[in-house]
Amino acid sequence: MDQNNNAHRLALAEQAVETLNRYTHFHSNYQVSFTMADPDEKGLPRINAKFERFDGVPFAESTVPMDQKYTHLKDQTVAIRLFFFPMMKAEFDETEANQFDVVDFDYAAIVGYGKDAEGSYVMKALYFPPTDALLAGHKPDEDGVWRSIRVPTYHMHKLSIDPRQTFSRHLYLAERFSEALEYQYDKYGFFFSNPEG
Repeated sequence: MDQNNNAHRLALAEQAVETLNRYTHFHSNYQVSFTMADPDEKGLPRINAKFERFDGVPFAESTVPMDQKYTHLKDQTVAIRLFFFPMMKAEFDETEANQFDVVDFDYAAIVGYGKDAEGSYVMKALYFPPTDALLAGHKPDEDGVWRSIRVPTYHMHKLSIDPRQTFSRHLYLAERFSEALEYQYDKYGFFFSNPEG
């Protein structure tokens, strides 16, 4: 993969983090905040989401059964993998960036992007499905690589870029986030980012 092509992906990842953090203040019992993570082995950007109880009680000290599941999430940090889809005439081949052979992430951030009047890459759409929803109806190819992840499948997971200005049915993202993570743990017995946990 041409590492030079990752510059636009990094800029888009930073915009995704900024957008996701606009949902932080709309919390329930849980609060989630987003930061850039270390890039993966291909140099592609990743995002971390720190998951916390709003009252500050550590998950390990909570008596709530759901909270005990989150103790199996390493550092209560959710791993988010980015996918990139141009919503303009493609200048980069995103095929390799969008394929993977290891499911080591709990959520996906699918970034639709274009350019602004100054020629900078800007995020135009953000889809935010949990990993099990991303993979539903798909399977890896014979070589073990996951390909053909299609954006139209994920419209129900589309977030508003600015939830304060545009209606978002996912306004209380932390609650939706926690429910999806609990479902993942109940279904598989582990979190994708921490299968040993």
